[in-house]
Amino acid sequence: VAVKVIDKKRAKKDTYVTKNLRREGQIQQMIRHPNIAQLLDILETENSYYLVMELCPGGNLMHKIYEKKRLEEHEARKYIRQLILAVEHLHRAGVVHRDLKIENLLLDEDNNIKLIDFGLSNCAGILGYSDPFSTQCGSPAYAAPELLARKKYGPKIDVWSIGVNMYAMLTGTLPFTVEPFSLRALYQKMVDKEINPFPTQLSTG
Repeated sequence: VAVKVIDKKRAKKDTYVTKNLRREGQIQQMIRHPNIAQLLDILETENSYYLVMELCPGGNLMHKIYEKKRLEEHEARKYIRQLILAVEHLHRAGVVHRDLKIENLLLDEDNNIKLIDFGLSNCAGILGYSDPFSTQCGSPAYAAPELLARKKYGPKIDVWSIGVNMYAMLTGTLPFTVEPFSLRALYQKMVDKEINPFPTQLSTG
C-alpha cells in the first residue's frame, strides 16, 4: 500500500486543507473504478491523518514523460482512453475532479493509469457541499478558461483538462504557456486559441 500523511497541526491552521481532506476521503470511498486509485482506509493518530491507498509501483506518469521527452502515440492513446473512462465514471457519479494533470496520474504494475488526488473535487449534489461550481482552483495551465475566469462551470472543464493532458503526453510540453507567468495573459491566450504548435512528426489522424 501507499500512505498519504497529513499533519493535524497544519490542517487545523488551514481550513482549506481540512475541508479538502474530508472531501477527498468521502469521494474516494464512494468511487470504484479500475483507473482510479482506491482509498483503502483512513486512520487517525494524535498528530496525523493517514490515507491508505493502493500502491502504484509504476510511479508517476510525469516522470515517464520526463525521461522519454514525450510519449509515443500508441502509449498516449492508451492512457488517454483510460483517463476518459475514469472521468466518465466520475461524471456519472456526479463528481467533477477539477485538477486533472499529469502529476495526478500514476501507473500500476501493468502500466495502467490510476487517477489520484480528489482534494479539489466537487460533488455537491451527492455529499451536500456548499462549494459552488464557480470556485477558481486546480492548476492554471490545465484549467479551462471558464474556471480561470471564475464563471459558472460544470463537468466539461474536466474534458478540457483531458485535452491538455493529451497534448502534454504527445509533446512533453503544455499547449498554453506565458513568460513571465500571468493568469490574465494565460486566460487570454486560451480565449484567443493561441495554442503552442504540435511537433511535425505527429500523425494527422
